Amino acid sequence: MRRRSNKLPLILIVIGLIVLIIIVFKFIPSLGEKEPRDVVDAFYHYEQEGDFGSAWELFHPVMQKKFTKNAYVTERSHIYMGHYGVNTFSYNINDEKEIKSFKMTKGSEAFPTANSISVEQTFKSKFGTFKVLQDVYTVEDEGEWKIVWDFK
Repeated sequence: MRRRSNKLPLILIVIGLIVLIIIVFKFIPSLGEKEPRDVVDAFYHYEQEGDFGSAWELFHPVMQKKFTKNAYVTERSHIYMGHYGVNTFSYNINDEKEIKSFKMTKGSEAFPTANSISVEQTFKSKFGTFKVLQDVYTVEDEGEWKIVWDFK
């Protein structure tokens, strides 16, 4: 006699996995995507490590036009090491709020939505300990969050 294999449990498991995958991707669409706060954290982590070139890569294209990569790397390292007399700093990412129609400058085109994120850097230098507080803005560019600054 030949036994028939019962494929019903296997089919139910496969259907259950497919349903689970659909639920995960439907209700958690940002799975794996970086949030605005993550991009700001990455930016300051790169700067903290002295990797100003990687930090520059997180700028929105309008910021990259404002500062060439070479100029940015040179100026940032000069400010930290030359003027402040430090090799690194600590930072805290604080408040975050959404802003509609954000403009970098008075005459620039508005970004439909931006996120304002307050960042506090602490420098321990030969001149003592001091803090710099800056509002950093993130805007979307081709589906990714990028950094811009306010020049108004």
